[in-house]
Order: sequence, then C-alpha cells, then structure tokens
Amino acid sequence: MNCLRAALLALLCCFFLAACNTVSSVNDNSVRPAWIDNPGSGVSASAGMHVRGKAAQEELAILRAREEYAKRFGVKIEAAQTMTTTVAGGRSNTVGAQVSREELRQVDVKAEVKAKWRDPNSDVLWVWLVPSTQ
Repeated sequence: MNCLRAALLALLCCFFLAACNTVSSVNDNSVRPAWIDNPGSGVSASAGMHVRGKAAQEELAILRAREEYAKRFGVKIEAAQTMTTTVAGGRSNTVGAQVSREELRQVDVKAEVKAKWRDPNSDVLWVWLVPSTQ
C-alpha cells in the first residue's frame, strides 16, 4: 500500500513538474483573461493563498484543474490534504500532507498547463489546462 502511495505521489510530482515547465511565467496583468470563464476544450481552476507559499498554491490549482479535466474521461481522482499547526514556546510549526488516488478505466488523459494568471487584487492563482498535443 505504501508502495502504491509512493508511486502515485511520484506520478503527481512528475505531472506538476511537467506542467510547471510548460509555462514560463505567471501573467500578472490586472485584466482577467477570457479563458477563465470560457476555457474552450480545456478547464480553468483556481487556488487562493496557500500557507506553504506560491509553489503549493500552484500545485493546488493544477490539481483542481486536473481533477475537473479527468472527470470528462471517467477518471476518478481522490485527493486529501491535511495541515497541522502546533504552537510551543511562542513558536509555531505547520506540517502538511497530501494523498491522491486515481482510478483509471484504460483511458489515456493528457493535458498541459496553457496559461496562468494571478489576480492582483485577491492573490488568487488561475490555471488553464488544455488537451496536450503530445
């Protein structure tokens, strides 16, 4: 079971790294892109500020988009994230854990991050996931 979790975590990490490499930077324009409300054949998803920083915020937005995209093909993704904060002696420590499980029915789902946009007013990060051409 631990081996399966490790394999799924490694798969998710590879996906996130590949997705991060497809877009060079976040578009910080104040104009909301049209693809957020009309993603075409792709999906758009967002994530608010994250306690673990901008990289974790991006991972969460991509995971949400990927889950939504996968639903179209009958792929079921279950994700659980826990955060624990302890305070002792005036210092706090936050530890997080994420577990994901995918249930596939012989479907090959390929997608890539086409664009990212950070709302300058709310610091919400939006990602646009589209079908991959590879």
